[in-house]
Parts: sequence; C-alpha cells; structure tokens
Amino acid sequence: MRKIVVTGGSGKAGRAVIKDLLAHGYDVLNVDLLPPRERLSPYLNTDLTDMGQVFEVLHGADAVIHLGAIPASGIKPEEATFRNNTLSTYNIFNVATTLRLQRVVWASSETTLGLPFIV
Repeated sequence: MRKIVVTGGSGKAGRAVIKDLLAHGYDVLNVDLLPPRERLSPYLNTDLTDMGQVFEVLHGADAVIHLGAIPASGIKPEEATFRNNTLSTYNIFNVATTLRLQRVVWASSETTLGLPFIV
C-alpha cells in the first residue's frame, strides 16, 4: 500500500495524519475544499458531494482516510451540514468499494451530522 488519499487534509486532524503518513514513506494526496496553510503533499480542490470528483481522486489509490466534513454544528445551516457530511461519506464508501481500495479509514463525531433534532 503506497498511495493514500486524505480527505479533509487541510484541517487540523488532516494535517497531522498527512505528516505521519509522509514520515512513514507513503505517497499522499490531500483532497479538500480549502487549500492547506502549509503544502505538505499534493493538494486537489475536491467537492466530495460530487461522485464524479470522488472517482477521479480515488482512482489509483490504495486507501483513503476520510476526514473531510463540516466539522461542527453552527458553521453552516444544519440541513447543509447534514447533506454535505452524509453525502460525502456515502460517496467515499461507494467509490472505495467500487474501485476495490484496500482500506477505508473514517473518523467522525455526532456533530458532523449537525444538530437538527435538538429542541
């Protein structure tokens, strides 16, 4: 396993993951909507809610580490957070399965779904 795609690689967790992977000799592609503050690896602006873009960035990869999401409630309207985070995760798993990637690593929290059910 040599090529790993990190979604959300421009975020705090993503930067730490990319640094560790590079230190262990992996080829890493950072895919995110936001450009990285510090370019650690190749970067590609990618909308993970677009399945075609997900196919393009995962093609030829051995694994994906999925950290890309709106990280907390209150950044965008709750419906937008829910739609973005669930659709992007669906696309990652669907495409990874279709392309027969060796590994999918996914990190998340309950806040990535937004908090639409709290009254």
